[in-house]
Amino acid sequence: MPPAPAEFFVWMPNGLTEGFAESMSGVDGIEAITELRTATLHIKASHKADGTLVDQPRAGYVIPVHAAIVAPEGLEHIVGISDLAPDEIVLGEDSATLRRLEVGDTIDFERSTMTVGAIVPESLMSGYEMIATTPEPFVERRMETRAVHVLYNWSRYRLSLEVRARVDEDVTYRVSERSTSADRGGLAVRSQTFIKQVFGEFAYKPTGGRTFVIDPDWINTNIVEVQIPLLGRTRCHQVYADILTDIMQDLVENGLSEVIDRSAYAGCWNGRYIANSYRLSRHAFGAAADINIFNTPDEDPGSPTHPELLWRMAAADVTSGHLWAKSDAGHFEYFGTLGAD
Repeated sequence: MPPAPAEFFVWMPNGLTEGFAESMSGVDGIEAITELRTATLHIKASHKADGTLVDQPRAGYVIPVHAAIVAPEGLEHIVGISDLAPDEIVLGEDSATLRRLEVGDTIDFERSTMTVGAIVPESLMSGYEMIATTPEPFVERRMETRAVHVLYNWSRYRLSLEVRARVDEDVTYRVSERSTSADRGGLAVRSQTFIKQVFGEFAYKPTGGRTFVIDPDWINTNIVEVQIPLLGRTRCHQVYADILTDIMQDLVENGLSEVIDRSAYAGCWNGRYIANSYRLSRHAFGAAADINIFNTPDEDPGSPTHPELLWRMAAADVTSGHLWAKSDAGHFEYFGTLGAD
C-alpha cells in the first residue's frame, strides 16, 4: 500500500516541455498534477474595501509583483481554497502586510481590478506574491509555464525517474519537495516577497525592453556607491554592499586577494529583468553581484567557484548561482534572514 501523497514541484528553467503535464497525469502514484503559469503583474493602485486609497505609485510607474495562475481545482491542492471567485486573488500573509491589505480590499492592475479573496500563510504561497485562477490581470507576453505541482504517493527519486522517462535528454529539470517554510527554506533562492521585506519594494517604469526605470525615491533611499576591496567602485543596496565589503576585506586580510579577478567583476545594482524573461533580477534590488563571472568554474584563482570564495559567500548567507538547475556560476545573491543590518 503506498504512503499518503506528498507534495512536489517539477520545475524546468527553460519552460515545461509541450504536453508534459498530460504525459505525467497517468503515472502510477500521481493523485493530482497542476500547472502554474507565472508572470510579473503590474499594480497601478490599491484601495480599502470602502474605496480609500492605500497605495499608488507616482504617475507613469507601477509596482511589479511575482504572481501565478492555477486552475481552481489546483488552487485547492496548493493553498487549500476551493471557492475563490474569478475576480478574486490570493495573497500570502507577508505580501498582504507589505501591501497593507486585508480580505475585501482591491488591487488595480493594468487589465483589471481584483479583490483580495483570501490571505493564507506565506508557506502555502510557494514563493509567489499572489495567486489567481483567471488570466484576467495577466499580460500574455509576460507569462511563463515552468512548473507543475504534484501530489505523489512515492519518493522524490522515483518521481524524478518518471520525469526523465518523459522528457528529452537535453531538458534541464528539478524535482523538489515542497518547502514548508515561508522563506522557501531548502531551495536555492529566496522568494521575491522575502527580498522585498529585506531590501524594500520599488515601483518602476517599464521601457519595453530588458531594463526598466526604478522610482528615484527608492534609489536615493537604498542604493549607495561604495569602494569595495578587490571589486572597486560599485553601486549596491546598502545592506548588500556591507556584506560584500566584509567578504572582500576578509579575503585581503587572509592573503587571498588572488581569488578575485577584478576584470571579471560585472557589477551589482542594475534595473533589469532576468535574461529572457520578465521576472525581476535580484540585481534590480542591488542584492546580487557578478564576481569572476567570465571565468571558468574551477578551483583556480579568479574562478567563480574557488572554494575560498564559495566558503565566505555561504558563511555570509550569500548563495551561488552555480548551485542552480540552470547554472549561473559567478552570480552571487542574498540568501540571508530578515532583520539584516
